[in-house]
Amino acid sequence: MMRNRTFILGATVLAVAVAGPSAPSFAAKNKLTPEQRAERMIKYLDASGDSKISLQELQARVSSNFKSFDTNGNGEISRDEIAAKRQAFREARKAWRDARTKTDAERNQALAKLREARPAMLPGMRPRAFARIDADGNGALSAAEVAGAAERMFKRRDRNGDGMIDATDFTRKA
Repeated sequence: MMRNRTFILGATVLAVAVAGPSAPSFAAKNKLTPEQRAERMIKYLDASGDSKISLQELQARVSSNFKSFDTNGNGEISRDEIAAKRQAFREARKAWRDARTKTDAERNQALAKLREARPAMLPGMRPRAFARIDADGNGALSAAEVAGAAERMFKRRDRNGDGMIDATDFTRKA
């Protein structure tokens, strides 16, 4: 009995000693660097393919994203519409997880629904930001309020003031 405990303890210590040093490097591989995040954002927003984001490109994406949230088509996004979009994404994510044990066709269908339900980034999605962007205080975000917030974010990010956001704007200190 004592031998078994000693063996188990020794095996555990050995496993921790062998795996311990590799754990931080494994975690580091999964976390994006600021440069990688900048590259991903530029690739997502850059419609012209010049590796830069103009205010017009950003506004076009924001307008498209706005429409995906404005489910009732009244030109405003309510907190309920944001919550509904998030809930639809949660349900699609759960369906995708559940589909892992199903056929390839079912998994692909669940993945397509997950991608479709994924909420796009939009100024005002978080509760505190919503309140700050809702300039008229009516409990809904208009397209103009969201566009104004996007423009302010663009100007803050365009650190060299050249009217374009590129990778250097993400790494340049303010």
